[in-house]
Parts: sequence; C-alpha cells; structure tokens
Amino acid sequence: MKHKITLLLFGLSLLVIIASGFDIASTCDAPLVGGHTGAPGETNCTGCHAGTNNSGPGTLTFDIGGGITQYVPGQTYIGTVTMLQSSVNKFGFSCLALKDSNNTTIGAFSIIDAPRTRLYVDGTRNYVGHKPCGADAATVGTNQWTFNWQAPSTNVGTITLYVGSLATNHNHSTTGDDAYSTQIQLTPSLTGINEISSGFSNFTLFPNPSEGNIEISYDIKEEGQNTISLFDIHGKLLKILANEKNQKGLYKRSFNLKESGLERGMYLMRINNAGKEITKKISIQ
Repeated sequence: MKHKITLLLFGLSLLVIIASGFDIASTCDAPLVGGHTGAPGETNCTGCHAGTNNSGPGTLTFDIGGGITQYVPGQTYIGTVTMLQSSVNKFGFSCLALKDSNNTTIGAFSIIDAPRTRLYVDGTRNYVGHKPCGADAATVGTNQWTFNWQAPSTNVGTITLYVGSLATNHNHSTTGDDAYSTQIQLTPSLTGINEISSGFSNFTLFPNPSEGNIEISYDIKEEGQNTISLFDIHGKLLKILANEKNQKGLYKRSFNLKESGLERGMYLMRINNAGKEITKKISIQ
C-alpha cells in the first residue's frame, strides 16, 4: 500500500511538471557567459542563439550616469540596462567596459542589486550581468538591471561600454529568441585632467591661449626618459614633440604647434618623466 501511494504521488508530480511546460523545473535557469556583448573580439547573443541581432520587436536601452558622454577619472556612475518586449518573461544581459586604444578591460564594476546581478570574468575581460534568477521578469514584457561602474583613476582616453541582451521565449533551446546590443562611448572630462604630479614642479605653458608658438617650462626632480606629447581634448595622441633622457633640473622648450596642422580649439599637453606625468590644457586661437 505504501509503495502504491508513493508511485501515485510521483505520477501526479510528473503530470504537473509536464502540464506546466517544465516551468517549475526551469526556474532560475538562465546561463551566464562572457564574450557576447558585441565588443571588439566578441559576438553578440546570436553567437549562441539563432536570429539576427537587433532585428526583434523589442527595445534595449542603456544609460550610464544619467546620460553622460564624458567620464571624470575615479568617479563612480550608475549603469541601467532596460529591456522591453511584449509577452516575454525572461531576459538577460552582459556589460563590458573597454579602453578604445587597446580594447582591454577598464574601470571597475560593482553590485547594487545583489539578488539579480553579479560580476564574472571570462578570459582577461571583466563583466557585470544578470544572475540566473535575475533574468526572470518581475513584470511580463520588461526587465531592468542597475550596477555601478567606476572610471579609471587617470585619463586613459576614450572608453566604450558594451551591452548585449537577450529576450527569450523560454523554450529551453537557442531558437526563437531575440538578441540585442548597444554601446556608449565616453571621452575624458576636462575636469578630470591631472595638473599635479610629484615628479614635476613649475610646469608652465606660455602664452595660453596661443596662436601656435608656445614655450614650455618645467622642473624635473629626477633623472629619466622624458616625453612631451600633444593630445586632442578626447585624449587621442596627435604628436610626440620630444622624447629624450633628461637630468634633474629646469628645462624650457619652444614649439610651433601650428606646424602640426592644428586647428583652433582646446588641446592637452602632457609631460612624462621616469613614469610620472603631468597634463595641462592649452587653447590654440
């Protein structure tokens, strides 16, 4: 009699699972993988799921810091990923930040919503993405995730944050889903330019603003390889003006920046000596 009751309960449980389309057994089943944000060297979610990226009826939006386009070194910003697609009850996302100059991981992610998001590493790249249960939509048709991203402590030039997302039909296969991706590019903010360095003193640019001819004066505190470089306001290297080994002491250099083909605008002048650097803004009239 006991065995008959046990078998009957097992059979009823199996029928419930079959009738529910396996949803009971499949809660919190969304996998986590890197390499699918659409960043350089990666696919988007169509790398595993069939279909064409950004061709579905849904909408992916990504916001960092309330819509910033520039980052201040060391500043922390809130990232928000939102997916909308009618009738869908399971979504996923993955986010990656790369330095544009060499496509390496930059900045640091941290968690705001611990029950629904997590950090993970794939190869040499660091990601933030959904937890398996964090893929389940609280309201059918939409899901949203938030997290922190801290900019690097120094100006490293342009940074791009990439997001890949998936709206699934929850059929436990890689077919019938819709993949999306987007990105945000951030340039260094002028307010984040470092004009203080323990390796230099008395760093002046004259005249500033300048019509092209400029005199640079700086006092080096230790012997080392000295490089003077010119960047655009976004941190892109335009020209190396000098590269030589210097002794300790006061130096003065003169350059005609118009010879570099510069247009009117704001630029960055950087001196690097023995691994220490200082950057100042210069306006060309």
